[in-house]
Amino acid sequence: MKTFLIKVKIIAKDNRRIFLVVGLWFLMGACIYHFVLGLSLATSVRAAFFFKQVEGDFAGAYGIWTQAIIFGVILSLLFQNVIERYIPERSCRMLAKEVHDHIIVIGYSHLGRRLVHYFREKGIPYCVIEKDRENVDELLRLGEPVITDDAKELDALLDANIAEAKAVVVASNNLETALLVTKRARELNKNCRIVTRCYQDEFVEIIESLGANEVISSSKNAFDDIVARMES
Repeated sequence: MKTFLIKVKIIAKDNRRIFLVVGLWFLMGACIYHFVLGLSLATSVRAAFFFKQVEGDFAGAYGIWTQAIIFGVILSLLFQNVIERYIPERSCRMLAKEVHDHIIVIGYSHLGRRLVHYFREKGIPYCVIEKDRENVDELLRLGEPVITDDAKELDALLDANIAEAKAVVVASNNLETALLVTKRARELNKNCRIVTRCYQDEFVEIIESLGANEVISSSKNAFDDIVARMES
């Protein structure tokens, strides 16, 4: 339900100019009925929204042009729906921008996949950043909050709404990503919990110094440890 409301909000934001034009059109119709044709305000509003039939040349022309405008709006919304269906990266990225108090998963690795499955089961808001589109193809088709980009890019973290994130889990197998994302995530959000997966124990202290609250080494059960920390 929450995801649905976010999607409705995105549609409204994307089409705000269209909705504004439609609103102004109905307002213009009501004004002409009231100020030019001399109908009462209540009657003018009802006539503008076609709740009351009014005879005359203006009413006929107004009805025809209103149908054309409404048809154009419907066509625009259908076109947007087709774009989002066949090019889902944009809508999924926009969805990611709208989530808050969420957990950002960096890297759709085996660990990242298990975490996302768990978050979806529990209804925990999350966002995934993964540069390999094929890895997250299923999530994209489901319309989940996914950013297909390199997590080392600043825009990727900003579009994941990191400023309002509850936690960041660096599940990537790439050491450079672990180091840079941990550092940048802490710079962008001073209060979120950062849990970083690190396969090389000698880098644990370095990652902690960059801002990680927890570093899960290869010798631990990473999934169970991370889930326990997210629930605490």
